[in-house]
Amino acid sequence: MHSLNRQRANLVLSNLLQDKKALTPPEVSIEERIFEWDGVLRWRGSVPIAKARIGVSLGSLLSAVEPAHDVTGAIRDSNFVLQRLSRIYEREDFLMWYDASRTVAIVLKEQASPRTQLKAWALALWVAHRLEDGDATSATVDKIFDVIESTLIEISNQWAELIERLEAAGWDIDIGHLETTSATRIHLHAEGESQKIEHDRAA
Repeated sequence: MHSLNRQRANLVLSNLLQDKKALTPPEVSIEERIFEWDGVLRWRGSVPIAKARIGVSLGSLLSAVEPAHDVTGAIRDSNFVLQRLSRIYEREDFLMWYDASRTVAIVLKEQASPRTQLKAWALALWVAHRLEDGDATSATVDKIFDVIESTLIEISNQWAELIERLEAAGWDIDIGHLETTSATRIHLHAEGESQKIEHDRAA
């Protein structure tokens, strides 16, 4: 099995990000668990540090920031999270948010590829690891934004090299096994110097 599902991605990416060592498929097969919780994030095979959902709707991501109204279901984005996320991920094919309940929501843009999904998963894993040491339940929105943005910059600066290491280790990163159910995609278009999200649609 030379493709990266969620459990293998956890093992491979955490070792790669920490030690710059790309585990091979045979090395990972020894570490794999027969039964694993769906979407769990583990750093180098550790105890669960968070849970991730990939391919979720934009509404699911926003509801993780602020709860929807009990009657209308409307979400009030009082912290301008959507605007800030659009800016941070302007050059990416995904949006990602980590909330205080240690749950990560990954929204994919319509052009998202398996490599996009892998980068989003790597970001989710590394952000969860960095916030693990502190009290995630008390982390402010600004603190989470700071960790997400700095981590994305670090990953982006070395992503080409990381991909080369994965391929050299024998992984086929163009097979998408991180999405396990039907998902949604969002469409963004340029509007001046910003991006505007038009809608969610089924993938």
